[in-house]
Amino acid sequence: MRSPRNQGDNAKVEAKLRKLLALAQRGEGGEKDNAQRMLEKLLARHGLTIGDLVDDRREIRWFPISTSYDRRLAAQIMSKICDSESPGLYISKGRLKKIGVEVTPSEAVEFELHYETLRKALTTHFDDAFSAFVQANHLFPATPSEDQLPSLNDRDMRVMSMASVIRPTAVNPRLEREEAV
Repeated sequence: MRSPRNQGDNAKVEAKLRKLLALAQRGEGGEKDNAQRMLEKLLARHGLTIGDLVDDRREIRWFPISTSYDRRLAAQIMSKICDSESPGLYISKGRLKKIGVEVTPSEAVEFELHYETLRKALTTHFDDAFSAFVQANHLFPATPSEDQLPSLNDRDMRVMSMASVIRPTAVNPRLEREEAV
């Protein structure tokens, strides 16, 4: 009989092996090759086979969502992973800040890898898009402060590029401003 500590260690090893399997099956280029080599080494070390990891049983796994974009991103990722336009997504009134995805264990690993990475990237892109929107609509003082010299970095260039394709939003003021005499 295994001790609880060994069961926990076995679960960690199995989780790592499943992640490597997902990368070996669906990764690209060198990432895929490295994952395959690491997978084979670990399987041999632990006396396992790929068949020991393959489990086609689907179950609902829950992931955090904060916005409607998180939900839409999860749907797009699941469409890609399952190669389906109607993947299994679930929302529960008891879990308002979570989305359920119906996946096999290997799909769960792949979903988690994509979801965590792409959520962070999407947040960064939204920050850039907001800054571009501000630039395109000139939502800043007309006269810049003299103590700030502009120095442009890669992000600034990306934002300026985005701003150049945003059509400014027309705003019809309801109040007239008095001009200083």
